[in-house]
Amino acid sequence: MGYFDVSSTNDTLWKSIGKKHPNQIEVVSVDFKLKENRGKHNTVEYEDEKLIVRRGCTISFEVELDGEMKNEQLVLYMMYGPKPRISKGSLLRLEQGGDVIKNKYWGMNWELKNDKLVSITVMIGCKAMIGEYKMAIDCIDINEELTRFQVIEPVIVLFNPWCPEDDVYLENEAERREYVVEDTGRIYTGTADSVVSRPWIFGQYDDVVLSTALYLLDVWDWVVEHQKGDIVELSRAMSALANSSDGDKGILSGNWSGDYTGGCPPTTWTGSVDVFESYWKNRPNHVKYGQCWVFAGVLTTLYRTLGIPARPVTNFNSGHDHDESNTIDIHFDENGNSLSEYDDSTWNFHVWVEAWFKRKDLNNPQYNGWQALDATPQEDSTGRMQCGPAPLAAIRNACFNVGYDVGFVYSEVNGDIVYWILEEGGDMRIARIDSVAVGKMVVTKAVNSDKMVDVQHLYKAEEGSAKERELADKAAGQGARAYYLEEYYRNERHQQDIEFKLVPQSIKLGESIVLELRAQNFTDKEQSVRVSMTAVACTYMGAQGGSIKKLQNSIFISGKQTSNCSLYISPKDYLPKLAADGSLKLSIKAEVMGSGQVYTVTEQFCFSKPKIILTPNKTLFKKGEPLKLKIQLTNPLHIPLTEARIRLEVARNLRPINVNCGIIKPRNKMSATVSVKTKRSGKRLLVATFDSKELKDIQGECMIEIKE
Repeated sequence: MGYFDVSSTNDTLWKSIGKKHPNQIEVVSVDFKLKENRGKHNTVEYEDEKLIVRRGCTISFEVELDGEMKNEQLVLYMMYGPKPRISKGSLLRLEQGGDVIKNKYWGMNWELKNDKLVSITVMIGCKAMIGEYKMAIDCIDINEELTRFQVIEPVIVLFNPWCPEDDVYLENEAERREYVVEDTGRIYTGTADSVVSRPWIFGQYDDVVLSTALYLLDVWDWVVEHQKGDIVELSRAMSALANSSDGDKGILSGNWSGDYTGGCPPTTWTGSVDVFESYWKNRPNHVKYGQCWVFAGVLTTLYRTLGIPARPVTNFNSGHDHDESNTIDIHFDENGNSLSEYDDSTWNFHVWVEAWFKRKDLNNPQYNGWQALDATPQEDSTGRMQCGPAPLAAIRNACFNVGYDVGFVYSEVNGDIVYWILEEGGDMRIARIDSVAVGKMVVTKAVNSDKMVDVQHLYKAEEGSAKERELADKAAGQGARAYYLEEYYRNERHQQDIEFKLVPQSIKLGESIVLELRAQNFTDKEQSVRVSMTAVACTYMGAQGGSIKKLQNSIFISGKQTSNCSLYISPKDYLPKLAADGSLKLSIKAEVMGSGQVYTVTEQFCFSKPKIILTPNKTLFKKGEPLKLKIQLTNPLHIPLTEARIRLEVARNLRPINVNCGIIKPRNKMSATVSVKTKRSGKRLLVATFDSKELKDIQGECMIEIKE
């Protein structure tokens, strides 16, 4: 009885076994008491109507027999996976005995309610594997002859953040509601100076979401089955399976090219449900296309549907270290031209996921709590495009020997930007080190509020503090270019003749831009500065597109005075070069003649864009009552927007639909009205996104309430 194949119809351990003689009795039906059990296990909201339960908690159900029970015993089997084995913990044989509530491990008790009705209580083990279980019930008489009843519907077991014995336990009820229960939220994009709050429908209760998560558990074939109850292994695997880069039947394909032919532009997704539905219909083929916030939204949904507390977090000015130097290296030639082919990159923003659980594998309680995980395919980690779980405490203290991927995430939030000059002979020298540019803010949605909260302190000590610099030096000292950094700091001139500063700008799409470099002379004598300013089109992750405009100029600054050097860019300069969802990147090199001082910097600017205005005919509806929604958007450009469409989704009520807008004339406002039938009660978020050939990445939202 130690091994059997559930899929085999010939195996008597899985087939129902009928009576061998008239005096035997058998189970004829099972009532899972779905309402009571799902309520007790906090799974009422799931659309799937199966028995969905959580680890470390009991279920109670009733079994009906076809005859009077006298000396018979009941034995219950729980079977996980295609080939359950007792030795692997995937075949459980549960008999009457003990206090099943007390020990939180698998157990079973039963009692007669009347001669033919039995009440069974089963404790779902707090370390149980996550996913679908099949159940069978034996009725064994005094002669040890049995009948077996096969329960057709599976039992779905999830993690339990309400259970102190579960590794995902989250004590704070408000946080548990925010990071497990809530099915809508916000993901932040843009720049640190111009944050865009993007509404997102996670939709973890949708039947297609849970079905997809269970399917991914089945195709996760690079571990033994008992590891599918291990939160560390499972969370890491889901970060790999949320993307399709490894050819492992993952969900989503990334695309940062600007050409989204054959798929959906990442900026048009309104939430995770549509991604899951597209994947489910065409599995195992991946969905096209995602970028970091979409990967983070999908991974957050996967975690929440499986019962893992999770939240998307955004790191502004996010570093991407390609070569494990633990610094972000940017290169120029001696004429101030950017050498992007040598560069690491800084992204305007990057979104990953934090999940809450204990790290028993590390044998150190300081690493329990929030873990960073990333589904965006960036760098290989132990042979797969996966990242994490990296304990935030390990990232903060630059403990790179702690698993997993701590060094990579550290460089994203606290890597120093090192600007290199490539000299004519081929040698390189460090021109400047910027120790504060990376990781300007790390933000997530606040608990029980739409406000943004900065959690940067969880990732690093206060910027510029002695502790932060000590850890930054420790990190750089473990990198591939430690020698050059040590030499630079030995020879660094701490007193600079001129202080340079890029003037902060908020730039509107469709309007002219003036980018200014301010130079302040601290000496008493006039200084001459040779300035090179180059603007190029780029993506939010820093990848360069076409050149927009370049300025080379010399400025003369009197003693103790300030002077500006400005680059003027008109819409006609940048619109033909800019991708529909693109931004602008400015590279500057300023050299103080005669002193050897060189200032270099790169900065990205996001364009502010109009909002989609959503106006419902009212804000309070009765369930089943139609919602009439007015949609408006103004074209900010001096050119028409073609192939325009708006994608609309209503949480738990309307899967995404497309509203075709045709052509929107320059500087004109479009208006459309749609009617939606309200289906599910509660406060419901409406989200819209806009897409056209010329302009993308525009959102709108509103909230309504539906009463029973």
